[in-house]
Amino acid sequence: EQMRRALRTPFNFGDQDVTLTASIGITIFDNGEANAQEVLRDAELAMYYAKRLGGDRIEAYRASARSIAAYAQASEKDLERAMNEGELQVHYQPIYDIHSDRIMGAEALMRWNHPSKGAIAPSEFVPLAERSGLIEKLGRLALRQAVNQTSDWISTFPLDEAFFVSINLSTSQLSTQSLLNDLQTMVTENPSLPKHLKLEVTESQVMINPEHAAFVLSALRELGVGLALDDFGTGHSSLSYLHRFPFDTVKIPAQFVQMSDNSGMAHTQAPIMRAIISLANELGLAVIAEGVESADELQRLRDLDCQMAQGYVFDPAMSGNEMNRKLAAQFSNNRP
Repeated sequence: EQMRRALRTPFNFGDQDVTLTASIGITIFDNGEANAQEVLRDAELAMYYAKRLGGDRIEAYRASARSIAAYAQASEKDLERAMNEGELQVHYQPIYDIHSDRIMGAEALMRWNHPSKGAIAPSEFVPLAERSGLIEKLGRLALRQAVNQTSDWISTFPLDEAFFVSINLSTSQLSTQSLLNDLQTMVTENPSLPKHLKLEVTESQVMINPEHAAFVLSALRELGVGLALDDFGTGHSSLSYLHRFPFDTVKIPAQFVQMSDNSGMAHTQAPIMRAIISLANELGLAVIAEGVESADELQRLRDLDCQMAQGYVFDPAMSGNEMNRKLAAQFSNNRP
C-alpha cells in the first residue's frame, strides 16, 4: 500500500502535473513445492485481476485468477485472429453542416462482427487490445481501411475541398515513428489524400508526453493532414493546447451537448459550449459537436453558431457501402 501511495504522488513533467497509478498483485511463498517461476506467475495473475477490477488497487492471488487469466488469454487470441481474418471493419458516422444539412465528412469507427458472438462493442475490444499489446496493430488496421475508403471516395465523387474523414489515433500510435512512416507512404500513393484526412487525439493523450506529441503533430501538419482535439474542455489545459499544438478543429464531447441526463435533470453546460464555440470561431478553428441525439440539442447548437455535428439525430455509424449510398444521393441531389 505504501508503494501504491508513493506512485500516486503527483510529479511535474514539463508544464503538467502527472499522476501515476499502479495495479499490484501479491502472492505468498510458503517454502512449499512452488518454484520461483510459479510464484512470479501467480503474482502476475493477481496483478492482471487487479487490472480487470479497474486498476489502481492491490489484489492477492486466488485460484479463480487462473480461470480469469485463461479467459483473457483466449479473448486476446480471438481478437488477433479476427484482425487477421478481416472481421474488424471500419464504419463511418456522417458529420453534418448543421445549417445546410450537408454531409461534410465522417468519423471512422472500428466495429467487430464476431461470427458466433455477434457485434462486440468497442468498449470491450479496444481495452482488450490495449491490455494485450494489439492496440497499435488495431490502430494501423483502422487507418489503412479508412484511408483506402477515403481514396475510393476521392476517385468516385466530386468531393468538396472541405470534405474529410476523421480517424482516431491511439496513444501507442502517437508515440511511435510508424504512424508518420505509414502516412508518408499513403500520401505518396495518393497526393490528394491529406486534405481529406483529419486525425483525432484527446487531451489526455497529448498530456502523456507533450514534447513528443508536439513533434508528431507538427510533422503530420507538414504532410497536410488535419488535426482535431477530441473531448475538448474535459482536461485541465485545453486553452494552452490550442496555442501549443497545430490543431485546426475542436470536438465538443457529448457530455456538454446533451441537454439532460437519465433522470431528466437539465445540464448547465450551455455556457461552456458557448465559450468553446466562441473561442474556436475567434481562433479560426472548426467546431464539431459529438453525440447529438435530439432535435432540441441540434437547435441549441445552431443557436450557438456551432458549425458541424454528428450523432443519432442524424445517423449512426454505418458501413462503407451505406455511406457510399448517402454520398451518392447527396451529389445526385446537387445536380442542376
